[in-house]
Amino acid sequence: MSADLERAVSNGVNHEKAGLTPLGDHHAPIFDNAALLSDYEGKPTEEELVTLRRVAGKIPLVAYLLCAVEFCERASYYGCSSIFSNYVNRPLPLGGNGWGAPPVGTQQTAGALGLGEVAANATQQSFTLLAYALPMVTAYFADTKTGRYSMIFWGVIVCGVAHVLMIAGGAKELLANGTAKIPFYLGVYILSIGAAMFKPNVSPLLLDQMTTHVPKVVTLKSGERVIEDPEHSTERVMLWFYLLINIGGFMAVATTYSEKLVGWWLAYLLPLILYLPLPFLLIFLKPRIVLHPPGGSDLLNIFRVLGYCFRYGGVFSIGRHGFWEPAKPSNIAARGLPAETRWNDQFVEDVKRTFQATGMFFFFPVQYWNDNGIGSAASYTSTMLTTNGVPNDLLGNFNSLSIICFAPALNYGIYPLLRKMKIHYGPIARITTGFFLSTLSGIGYTVIQYKAYQTSPCGYYGSSDPNCVDNGLVSPISIWVMAVPYAVGGISELFINVPAYGIAYSRAPVNMRGLVSAINLFNTAIATIVGLACSSVIADPLLVWDFGGPAIVGGVVTVVFYFIFRHIDKEEYVLSTNEVHDSTGTTNFVAPSKHNETTNRSAPIQDTEQYGISQKM
Repeated sequence: MSADLERAVSNGVNHEKAGLTPLGDHHAPIFDNAALLSDYEGKPTEEELVTLRRVAGKIPLVAYLLCAVEFCERASYYGCSSIFSNYVNRPLPLGGNGWGAPPVGTQQTAGALGLGEVAANATQQSFTLLAYALPMVTAYFADTKTGRYSMIFWGVIVCGVAHVLMIAGGAKELLANGTAKIPFYLGVYILSIGAAMFKPNVSPLLLDQMTTHVPKVVTLKSGERVIEDPEHSTERVMLWFYLLINIGGFMAVATTYSEKLVGWWLAYLLPLILYLPLPFLLIFLKPRIVLHPPGGSDLLNIFRVLGYCFRYGGVFSIGRHGFWEPAKPSNIAARGLPAETRWNDQFVEDVKRTFQATGMFFFFPVQYWNDNGIGSAASYTSTMLTTNGVPNDLLGNFNSLSIICFAPALNYGIYPLLRKMKIHYGPIARITTGFFLSTLSGIGYTVIQYKAYQTSPCGYYGSSDPNCVDNGLVSPISIWVMAVPYAVGGISELFINVPAYGIAYSRAPVNMRGLVSAINLFNTAIATIVGLACSSVIADPLLVWDFGGPAIVGGVVTVVFYFIFRHIDKEEYVLSTNEVHDSTGTTNFVAPSKHNETTNRSAPIQDTEQYGISQKM
């Protein structure tokens, strides 16, 4: 690497500021990771970074099997959660079979507890809140004490107990005497705890298996020399990951038809049946995957870094150039202070990148509101429309269906074509596209809800007036129109959530990847907190504004987000991981190399993890 380029790296500036030749319009990477400063086999030259096509690296077999693990867990999660609203909101249908299913040929909706819209929304939102807020705790313990695999495995056991309890909540006798709510609510909240143990750890564990960590020149069978790019490798495996999430989410089709045609016992039994192979699959995978031991958390050191930044830069320097410089050990020593040994300069850069990533995540609730409607609003809209035997909560599956159809098109069509054309469509550009699509989805919901109120026999109380609810009186608008916003919202997830997983992993300090993944998930918790706070207004006659408000916010966020974070698309994407331990039995799948070593720590801490301490604390 040239001296000019090394100075550019150390000063955190791009090529143009360093007086070097621009890299072209398609990709102008900024080298801000220490991995790119060292020599390694296949390292691209400056010219090769500009001229060679970028491709995804090979995905290990175990990565696909971990995607299958996620498929099983999400099938159980969405298969159950998608029917909570009807179970709580609607009473046992008049003339039904006693198991919760309505009479055949009517417009009635399946029901059980009959607690109303507010209770149903509170149940759904509190369940989601726990499932996406508790990962902040479970991921921390996975990083510091248990390791990711153990936390995932015990989360699977906890979820299994929850499934059994929810099946009990579908018992005919309990539904008849009003006591079904006891096992049901126990199952709901135990399931949320198990999901919180599982979810924040599975995507970092998946990305731990990746073999492409830095840009590397390889020769294809065709003779073409290309750059094997970690960004595109992560993009590909996470698209597979997200595809299988949504194939699993399609279990909701089976559970919604089960509640409508048979009853709640079958609706809750089906996810358990698909869930049963999961523990055995995890046991099979354990000796075959890369397992990094828990090494303590860098959380305390992040607070120490912030302390230096505030002490020598001040609160008003937040977000300004140079805010992070006072915390670098080289600058601390230059001020004549005792040298800081708990971290090195690269760790400070990683903390900076982490805060950029977590800053992005807090925009994501807007997409969530526009994707599915704030709270349970979309479910209430569907009860107002003509179903002709279709379960009212079936249409939500078009969210997953659109992802299942569109993910392969992105993975093997659109993204490879863009790479071939040397068009750099970075994670920020993709996320911005996702915000735009989700805003269109919110507009679609708004229009449908407005027309439903206009045509409902009960007007602006079409989802709650007993005259409509008990007698099956609905708007003549077909429920199938809701497939459009559901589908557009699903596609928006591919542009937002898939890059978010990679950003959470690549920009986090090595010992906080689980926790940063949890922060990414926490944006859903924030969205549900708002849903809970708005429970009293997520009802007739305000449903139009429950969709229209988020759509307006989404339009603003689309523009603001891009202009705040667009500089990140110019950075070179690099993954650095802990070293691979031969004791995990993974050498047949992932060959260890010097690129598996971390660059953001002054010393390894695994030696002390068995005592539950870190030498950096």
